[in-house]
Amino acid sequence: MQAHRPVIMPEDEVQFRLAQLLLLLDAVADNDVHGANLERIGYYDFLSANPFLVVPPNDRDAGTLRLAGFDPQVLAYASSSQRFTSRRERIQHDLSLLVAYGCCEVRNHEKALSYAITETGRTLSTRFTATYAAAFSTAANIVIRRLRRLSDKALREQATQWLRPVGHDGPAAALFAVLGAGPDASFDLDTSWGE
Repeated sequence: MQAHRPVIMPEDEVQFRLAQLLLLLDAVADNDVHGANLERIGYYDFLSANPFLVVPPNDRDAGTLRLAGFDPQVLAYASSSQRFTSRRERIQHDLSLLVAYGCCEVRNHEKALSYAITETGRTLSTRFTATYAAAFSTAANIVIRRLRRLSDKALREQATQWLRPVGHDGPAAALFAVLGAGPDASFDLDTSWGE
């Protein structure tokens, strides 16, 4: 075993992120023909990859998520806010690439920009056969179904609660009970998404 081999996370690979976004946009299209704005796609994307931030472990959808391969006790939930911020910084770039490839289009819906999958993008997304693709699609459909009726403001406020790791029943509560909360890591979801 090589001691100095770098660890590569799937989220660091552009192809992985683009494929995941296509699957997400496909799920968005099933729920809203107009697509979604940049901010909403950012929340949908991150929460679909981390669905137990939204779905309580005893919820009826939790069983479906477990069967798809998601685990509510993954330690990565402890750093959700930091990982969300990193992903948010890349999402506009990734959407721009999908637009350039003809897999996504930008629309003007109710005086705001929204992103929607194209037929080319839908055709490509149906070709993904990895187990993770099926799992992510399952999670995306559950997350979008739960969040689509929230206003942007309500979604932002709710996401602030989900991404706060120290809540009494939050996903990282058990980890913090063992390790301690550590330094206060304030997290601001109100920073501009910039379009």
